[in-house]
Amino acid sequence: MKETEFGPEWEYIEKIPQFSGKKSGLSQVREFLELLGSPDREFQIFHVAGTNGKGSVCAFLTSMLKEAGISCGTFISPHLVEVRERFLINGTVVSREAFLDGFYEAKAAVGRWMEMGHAHPTYFEFLFYLGLCLFRKAKVAVLVLETGMGGILDVTNVTEHPLVSVITSISFDHMDYLGHTIREIAQKKAGIIKPGVPVVYDAGSAEASEVMEETAKRQQAPSFPVQKASFRFCGKGLLVRDFYGGEPIEVSVPFAAPYQAVNALLAIRAAECSGLPISREAVEHGIRNARWPARMEEILPRVYLDGAHNADGVRAFLEAACLIKKELRPGRVLLLFGAVSDKEYRRMLAEIRDSLKPDVCFLAELDTYRAIPLEELLKTAGEVFGAETRLEAFSDVKEGVRRLLSEKEEDDLAFIAGSLYLAGEVKAYLKEKDERNET
Repeated sequence: MKETEFGPEWEYIEKIPQFSGKKSGLSQVREFLELLGSPDREFQIFHVAGTNGKGSVCAFLTSMLKEAGISCGTFISPHLVEVRERFLINGTVVSREAFLDGFYEAKAAVGRWMEMGHAHPTYFEFLFYLGLCLFRKAKVAVLVLETGMGGILDVTNVTEHPLVSVITSISFDHMDYLGHTIREIAQKKAGIIKPGVPVVYDAGSAEASEVMEETAKRQQAPSFPVQKASFRFCGKGLLVRDFYGGEPIEVSVPFAAPYQAVNALLAIRAAECSGLPISREAVEHGIRNARWPARMEEILPRVYLDGAHNADGVRAFLEAACLIKKELRPGRVLLLFGAVSDKEYRRMLAEIRDSLKPDVCFLAELDTYRAIPLEELLKTAGEVFGAETRLEAFSDVKEGVRRLLSEKEEDDLAFIAGSLYLAGEVKAYLKEKDERNET
């Protein structure tokens, strides 16, 4: 993912270390924020954690707040094409000028911080500080705040009194940092639950739900579990039924993936618990108008892009893909796949083989140090798919996309999945192609 809009600013950000030493608390984060005048205390906050679905919930909340006429900032990660995508004001990516204002304010504070003898903040910490600076300057009233990969020691957990804590589905990811059991991972995520603050959580996992209830009880936090949603397919999305303000409500979710029904309900319940003046109409319009790229996004006719990159994410992707396949009855199914080496890519490919049964699989090496070497990816895919699926491999994602699109016939169905890095490179290529007006 190449950044094209910035010069020295982007180089500065890219050189920031991703991780620091082991954290024992967030006291230094608070100290740094005091250098900035504690901007986090100027907003009402929705705090969102979880393994899968965080970004979607943030997108739904942002859209509802916008429809309600409540000014809001949104801090999300990762970005797909350029770093500004992590910062939204009223649902729109911040301007270059606003980004640079936040950048230089945060960078100046880093200079003072290091003069005091401290180490440079990590990459994610710096972007969090940058975001708080630009959101304060924009004078937003509410902040939709997504954690990084954790919870209890995540930099965003410095927030003291959020309106609502939201915890999406819990599954295995980043296990070297978060733990090797669902309970361990859930305990880290549940660390965002604050005393007396309502917590809305995905109750899909009994083990994770037990942790949420234990933590909520200990913190005397009202808890609102969200069970499996009632929905039906409608056009290119879902119709989801629930209650809002004690009355039945039916909302149109603009995504074809079944897992988005629960994500929509998490956002609706959070809005209801927040006490903010969000009407039924704002909820209905907000859900319908929400946009979240690379989540079963139809980027071209019968070509779907999904950022699934872990076991549960791939299962959710496959559930949606198989339903689309059943509905559209394609001539062939084509797949473009790329992944990073620290994910369970053999297992992901095996599940794709068993569920989606692609006729052709295009493999692409990603533009990141974490990428699986192409020879290794091709070898693994050959062992998984055998002779039933034709394989082609490309050292460049752009070439893989070009080949996919040239191979695809009108009645074929194509999917692109395996990594958010892949999704970002595909989006960047299509944006570049569109700007050149290629046919």
